[in-house]
Amino acid sequence: MTLPLQILITCAVAIVLGVILGSGAVYVFNRIPAAWLTDYGEEPSEELKDMSTQRVKSVPWKYVFTGLFIALGIYMGVRDISIALPVVIALWLLLLMSIADIKYMIVPDQLIMLLVLTGLGFLPQKIALYHRHAVYDSLMGAAAGLILMLIIALFSRAIYKKWVLGGADIKLFTAIGFLTGLYGVLIIFVLSTVLSGLHFAYLLMRQKIQLRETRPMVPYIALAFGIYFLFIRSHITDFIITI
Repeated sequence: MTLPLQILITCAVAIVLGVILGSGAVYVFNRIPAAWLTDYGEEPSEELKDMSTQRVKSVPWKYVFTGLFIALGIYMGVRDISIALPVVIALWLLLLMSIADIKYMIVPDQLIMLLVLTGLGFLPQKIALYHRHAVYDSLMGAAAGLILMLIIALFSRAIYKKWVLGGADIKLFTAIGFLTGLYGVLIIFVLSTVLSGLHFAYLLMRQKIQLRETRPMVPYIALAFGIYFLFIRSHITDFIITI
């Protein structure tokens, strides 16, 4: 297959997939079971139970999300076809989690479990890089994600006298560590911390929030995840190959 034809097919597939995922994000989120978006032991509100309510407005968001996933699909398909699909699916799940965190301060465990399953799509390239140590790298990444978030949770608890990070944030970072491995989770941790810190400082300066106010963390993690796979991971891969 010639390179121009391969690029043309990649773009066509990315457009179809982008339309499905973009419109699907709105459709799926609006039909997520109410119990997924409710704390343990709490009764879902009437708004959440009403499946006719648009939690996310169809217009303009399905068009925004469709454009976003078409662009992501084309970029990843041309840049690294071997992991394009799992990366795009992972970002789609992280988008749903980000919306849930922003609107309801909840990260559904079910979506985190689905995110872990996308890790199977990364295994072939991990095996090519690490050979028999591929699973070890995934487990090390998961352990690093868990330990980092536990440290942050305990540190923030000591400062603010309350739990700033929820259990879902800790589970999410553990899942991301499993997907990305040790190098990836450390970079994503730094990126998400910097992004959230800069945005928090900006909101403080604009007097939009209070110093002790709790903010949703998942959108920054999702953005950091995207930046890592779009712009950084290939350099890490090259580094691993040379050592």
